[in-house]
Amino acid sequence: TATPDGHGGEHGQVTTDVVELRYRGRSVRGAAFAVPGHPDGSVTVHLGYGRPRAGRVGSGAGFNAYAIRTSDTLWHGDGLEVVRTGERYPLACTQYHHLMEGRDMVRAVTRDEFMRDPQSVREGDETPPRTITLYPADHKYDGYKWGMAIDVNACIGCNACVVGCQAENNIPVVGKDQVLRGREMHWLRVDTYYRGSAENPETYFQPVPCMQCENAPCEVVCPVGATTHSHEGLNDMVYNRCVGTRYCSDNCPYKVRRFNFLLYQDFDTPALKLGRNPDVSVRSRGVMEKCTYCVQRINAAKIDSEKGDRAVRDGEIKTACEQACPADAIVFGNLNDPKSRVAKLQAEVRNYALLAELNTRPRTTYLAAVRNVNPELGE
Repeated sequence: TATPDGHGGEHGQVTTDVVELRYRGRSVRGAAFAVPGHPDGSVTVHLGYGRPRAGRVGSGAGFNAYAIRTSDTLWHGDGLEVVRTGERYPLACTQYHHLMEGRDMVRAVTRDEFMRDPQSVREGDETPPRTITLYPADHKYDGYKWGMAIDVNACIGCNACVVGCQAENNIPVVGKDQVLRGREMHWLRVDTYYRGSAENPETYFQPVPCMQCENAPCEVVCPVGATTHSHEGLNDMVYNRCVGTRYCSDNCPYKVRRFNFLLYQDFDTPALKLGRNPDVSVRSRGVMEKCTYCVQRINAAKIDSEKGDRAVRDGEIKTACEQACPADAIVFGNLNDPKSRVAKLQAEVRNYALLAELNTRPRTTYLAAVRNVNPELGE
């Protein structure tokens, strides 16, 4: 009954119709958000996003869908009436902030296609020669060489990785007004892509953190050396050097850097200090930040291993996103260890790099999706 529009706005803002849901003599108003593949003749109502009385911040925010929930229809029911109200409502949705459609972000083939030609997931790949770089062409990483593999086939789009990263790294919640301005702060996003008809599409989810590029385009444009490359291959951020030029974000093709436009952190309220991770610095206004592969966890594991006079074992370090993932879609480890899970995954034929044609040489790579289609079910 309603389709969001405004996707092409200045910051990808979604403006949609407000509808009234009438059910068994009760009613509630809410913003309708149409998505591809949703069953016809049905409405999904999300609970928990509206509170009439929740204090200074939460009162009157959102729409209280509990108003139409009854004890005998806790999860589903029939007979709902949907009525247009003629009102419009802006939704803060980060999905449209960094659109990358049409650039082969997600690779997907059927099982039959994959068995016939495993290289089909690499169709159209263009990998520039390693000599095209401002850095030494084959830098040797002695010791550790950190990397990550993300399996698109396994990701279910639950966003647990985003929440885990936010909690681990003291990332502020900036609120609807700032998101509408395109100023979200989470270091990791989960992009959703559809293929096929809008009525019955194939749906794919793709987590996108910092790629930790070996040939990082952000590093060469920073005038103060705030973003540098470590001897273990991490693209580090030195917060107290950053002067907020945002050149690095402009030069990043993946758009995974976040800038503190305002002082989002509350440094004065004592109770809030207890909710922060003491191993991660709290950033202030005017500072660029991004995924660090949870460098605090890397260093903690290295200290423990050095005490025992041994190397860090495979699986001993779990990044926050990896630890939170219920589908085991994210794997982190040492690429210099050929027996590590991440090294084996990156050696698979399904492995590919995002925007490899740009010669960024990302340390985070993806495993293509392989769909096992049942021919008896038709298209």
